[in-house]
Amino acid sequence: MTRALLLICFLLGVTATQAQDVSIDKKLGAQNAAMVEQEMGLYHHDSLYHLVNAVGNKLVSRLKTNPFEFKFFIADSPEPNAFALPGGYVYVTRGILILLQSEDELAGIMAHEIIHVTQRHSVKQAQKGLLTGILKIPGNLINTVTGTRIGNIINTPIDFSAKAFIAKYSRGHESESDSYGIQLAASAGYKPEALAEALVRLNKEVALLTGEQERKSYFSDHPYTPERVNSIRKSAPYYKPVNPSPISRNTTHFLQKFDGLCFGENPQQGVFIDTLFVQSDLRFAWLTPSGWQVMNKPSMVATFSKKGDAIATLKIADPKSQPKEITEKLKTEAQKNPGLTVLTAIDTTINSYPAYLLRLRSSDKNQVAITELIWLQYNGMVFQLAGISTPELHKQMHEALCGFRAANPEELSLVKLYELKIVKSQLNETIEHVSQRTGNRLKPDFTSLINEYDASKPFSNGELVKVVTSKPYHAKR
Repeated sequence: MTRALLLICFLLGVTATQAQDVSIDKKLGAQNAAMVEQEMGLYHHDSLYHLVNAVGNKLVSRLKTNPFEFKFFIADSPEPNAFALPGGYVYVTRGILILLQSEDELAGIMAHEIIHVTQRHSVKQAQKGLLTGILKIPGNLINTVTGTRIGNIINTPIDFSAKAFIAKYSRGHESESDSYGIQLAASAGYKPEALAEALVRLNKEVALLTGEQERKSYFSDHPYTPERVNSIRKSAPYYKPVNPSPISRNTTHFLQKFDGLCFGENPQQGVFIDTLFVQSDLRFAWLTPSGWQVMNKPSMVATFSKKGDAIATLKIADPKSQPKEITEKLKTEAQKNPGLTVLTAIDTTINSYPAYLLRLRSSDKNQVAITELIWLQYNGMVFQLAGISTPELHKQMHEALCGFRAANPEELSLVKLYELKIVKSQLNETIEHVSQRTGNRLKPDFTSLINEYDASKPFSNGELVKVVTSKPYHAKR
């Protein structure tokens, strides 16, 4: 098949899909975009945002027909990923950006996600019942809380990652996005084979971090990465970049845009140091139970027992909320519900801060749960602490909720900011030498991976090298 004919098939395929009504795509996209921002957060980095946005718009401009208004974002996640929502919302994470070596690779990844949107893969999978939902409180404890409004307060997602908003794409959909994606990238002037290079590096990172190589499984719905890479490399020669005109002037200009990129956990969202959560910007700390699992998202922080029979959550309450009024109203609602017993409803203090506590007992068949709701006033703000547990774990759950307090200077000093820095090598330095000179916090194998460079090979003078440095995090006032 000739290159011209392949491009015609590509355009016809996209157009045929777009001919259908897309109002559902736009509705789902807008709803889930708000959830992504709430549960994952968006990352702000001027030079990288402008690059991502410019590359995305350049790719979209090459679509023959486009019923969507595409929007491009950097998701505030250290996990290496890229995903798209129906209706034109495309995200790349901080974690995947650090792996990229060229604008062509970025374009290949984004083109793949754009095709998921134009081909409406998420909507098609949703119609088959395969759209992944957000996981709720483990052990279905929320089912024991029969009051609707109270249930809504507790029923907060506690296990979220980018995949919660991504359809479980079939092999066919992934292959289609690879195939059409490299064609779209080429039509915008990018090297189509660059997507394969990015996938290889991503696969290496997964193996490096997990210690396991990806295994081929004939029962997996997701295509095996080496097969995807081989397919892309076989198809790429058919598509030559059309009028290349990258946003970045050269590799140096491209890499310099990454300087200052946050690596790992973002301290602006607060960080866990073992069992202690420290939010430097808001100057509070929260001590969670030893051995419990933790979750940290922009909308909330949570800790829960391994068996899922207890959970404690913390979030900022509505600034318009009046804690005592809320407590009394919920108490009144609970008293009307035969499945709920009000155990405690009092003004109290937690670590010297004024608070309001509502404690309930609920039962459903043979299952009993204790629920606690606390509104605490601290530093001019109102925090909502909420927990639910079996009676056996009530003491631990209550102690977890009472672990909220002001952060002391020593705790605040433990919070570090890790940043990607673009440094210049000196003649005959190896990665080890550069790391020692710059204070690189990454291990040599990972430094080698993100630079696509042999750790034993010496650099020439002035080559750009990615390293990660750390410094005390200075809280915003």
